[in-house]
Parts: sequence; structure tokens; C-alpha cells
Amino acid sequence: MKKILMVLTSVSEIGDTGEKTGYNVAETAHPWKVFKDSGHFVDFASIQGGQPPRDEVDSKDPIQVAFTEDEATRAGLYNTARVDVVDPDQYDAVFLVGGHGAMWDFPDSEG
Repeated sequence: MKKILMVLTSVSEIGDTGEKTGYNVAETAHPWKVFKDSGHFVDFASIQGGQPPRDEVDSKDPIQVAFTEDEATRAGLYNTARVDVVDPDQYDAVFLVGGHGAMWDFPDSEG
């Protein structure tokens, strides 16, 4: 079993526009399913740690629904580690989840 770290944004608003954002659920859920179905362990981190904000869930997408309803995943997302304190050598892969929020905090992250 491989260990995969999925890194999420901590940004909840696009710049000063007032438009809400967060991690992109589709861009998180679909790779998560591939990783899990392949027997890999998935862990989560975010730029600031804690519970990262998320974009809306497409309730018509069964993969997004399964992702948001998975108890282990919800527990992992409830209190993510700060990416700058995570040891990447403990993982076989680090996956950076895309979306609007990632454009704001990923480039300047120390993690």
C-alpha cells in the first residue's frame, strides 16, 4: 500500500472579490477514488491546517457524493495538518489539488 498526501488550499475567497472558493471537490474526489480503488492510503494536508474551505459539491456526481460521505475522509478533512510541518518523505506521492483557491496560496507556501 502506497501513502499519498493530498494538499488542499486554505483560501476561502478569491482575492478581494467577495467570491467564495475553497478546494475543488471534483479535483479532489476523482483522484481520491483512483487512489483508494488502487489500495492506497490517502492523507490530507492544507496550507494553514485545520478544516479547509471547499467549493460546492455536485450532488449529481456519485464520486463527489461518495467522497463527502466517506467517514474516514471526513475525519481527515476535519483537521488537516499544516503542509509546512508535514514530512513529504513519509509519503510515496504528494498530490496538489487544483482549483481557484490553490492559485492564491500555493505559490507562496513554505510547505
